[in-house]
Amino acid sequence: MEFQSIEDLPFENVIAIDFEFCGYDGDLKVPVCLVASNLRTGETTYYWQDELLSMQSPPFDVGEDSLIVSYFASAELSMFRVLKWEIPIHIFDLFTEFRCMTNGQRLLNGNGLIGALSYFDLLKFEPHHKDLMRDLIQTGGPWSLAQQADILDYCADDVRALSPLLTAMLNKKPLTYEQLGQALFRGRYMAAVSAMEYTGIPIDLPLLKELKIHWSGIKRQLIESGDEGYGVYEGQAFKIDLFEDYLKRNEIAWPRLESGRLDLKKDTFKNISKIEPTIYPLHQLKRTISELNMNNLSVGQDARNRCLLSPFSSKTGRNQPSNTKLIFGPAKWLRGLIKPKKGYSIAYCDWVSQEIAIAAALSDDKNLWEAYNSGDPYIAFAIHAGLVPNDATKATHTNIRDQCKQVVLGTLYGMTAHGISKRAKIHKIKANELLQRHREAYRVFWSWAERNMNKGLLGEALFTCFGWQIRVDSGESPKANTFLNWPMQAHGAEMMRLACCLATEGGLKICAPIHDALLLEAPIELMSDHLARLKQYMNEASEIILGDNKICRVDTEVFNYPNRYMDKKGEDMWLRVTTILDGLKA
Repeated sequence: MEFQSIEDLPFENVIAIDFEFCGYDGDLKVPVCLVASNLRTGETTYYWQDELLSMQSPPFDVGEDSLIVSYFASAELSMFRVLKWEIPIHIFDLFTEFRCMTNGQRLLNGNGLIGALSYFDLLKFEPHHKDLMRDLIQTGGPWSLAQQADILDYCADDVRALSPLLTAMLNKKPLTYEQLGQALFRGRYMAAVSAMEYTGIPIDLPLLKELKIHWSGIKRQLIESGDEGYGVYEGQAFKIDLFEDYLKRNEIAWPRLESGRLDLKKDTFKNISKIEPTIYPLHQLKRTISELNMNNLSVGQDARNRCLLSPFSSKTGRNQPSNTKLIFGPAKWLRGLIKPKKGYSIAYCDWVSQEIAIAAALSDDKNLWEAYNSGDPYIAFAIHAGLVPNDATKATHTNIRDQCKQVVLGTLYGMTAHGISKRAKIHKIKANELLQRHREAYRVFWSWAERNMNKGLLGEALFTCFGWQIRVDSGESPKANTFLNWPMQAHGAEMMRLACCLATEGGLKICAPIHDALLLEAPIELMSDHLARLKQYMNEASEIILGDNKICRVDTEVFNYPNRYMDKKGEDMWLRVTTILDGLKA
């Protein structure tokens, strides 16, 4: 059986909803109004702010018999949490389904509600009017009776759009029972997103304020001390010609743009700093001076870092939060601002070598899984390739392990021998030899990976186990590596989503998802128990994704108050910044 219309959906109530809300970045938002429409009966109800704040529960059924429909449901569900309402059991998010349906296509009008309506030729209101109303709502009131009526009507516009949009999507792609379940799982994750955005990341707000006050002086002294040996700054300006002179003096090769100018993009600096350790301090300094704006961090009055997690925004289905608003986006040293409040702990929990585990399990390459399961897949590859004896370890064969690590990780992204030779600092001939040995050691993986890549390049859809898909438009010329790595990244995203659902529904306070890790908060005396539960949820999620009783290992690191979170790669810069700050304050 397929569900081709709203009438076919197996729910007694199908209720479309939309909230309007206001508030400052980082703070919990305040509901302004709610419009709800029962798509079975056509009845539409309107609720203003004072009514909502007096309600103890939603004004409609959110139980087993009801399907709640919205566009970008995490925003609506955040209002449920602010109002202390019960979270709906079944959520159908038209944003996630439109993203899934069109992932890989070039959309003329984006993937917001207007973009989706435009895609199906359903657009019936002017985007300019939408911007004007958003500005009015964000003033926070008070609003005149006429303005309240306009805001409610504007909110109702979005709700009125959901029924024809849902109908058009079901007409274009009717859902099987399995696909409906997959869509409801994506809606379930949006509820988990609302929980994590509601919790936020604890920040040392007094220290952040001091950094803002003294930031100009800190930057000046960072350049004075950090530019020694480089000589690439004039004042606070990074000079390309001086940097080019530095590269020539030190015989460092650097990529160039088609114009012939040095490629100074952030990712280029990041990649080169992995090859040339001397570049890393300069990379950190450049990011700190040129990219970091303390005022962009989205921190609320309650000392919580909150921003839109932007779920399903990448082609792999991963979150794509703002790199300037979320504390994990800017330079790593800034993460030292993460600090549990008094009496609390935070724990950073990440899957170990997640993409290797996924590649081994999904390809069913027993040799690759054995390498992952050994605890050190890089030494395992070296042993399998006959490069080291069977009793070799990280300590006994560090250099060869490092070379093999670049090969094992690089193959997941389609890295060439040229790229590996640079990353591993070996000759290209040696890199070619290591790549060939990897192909021989893990033939099953390579056969599976190349099948996926060829399918994607031919315009066929690739799917995750829970139905997230990618398909490129005909006539497009995508990069082959997009499809080589997509199954690992996309299934990693599915693993993350499932773990977030289990953890938030289990009552754990997850502050944020960070790529392949979760940040957990708990009272110090409860952290041990909460951490054990989170690890169990993460193990369960990985076992479901990987199958055959395979589990992706989890590493944890706990920070108890008054200690702060610290990324090891950012420790040196943190010490420099805080030392300068202490001097300026004195």
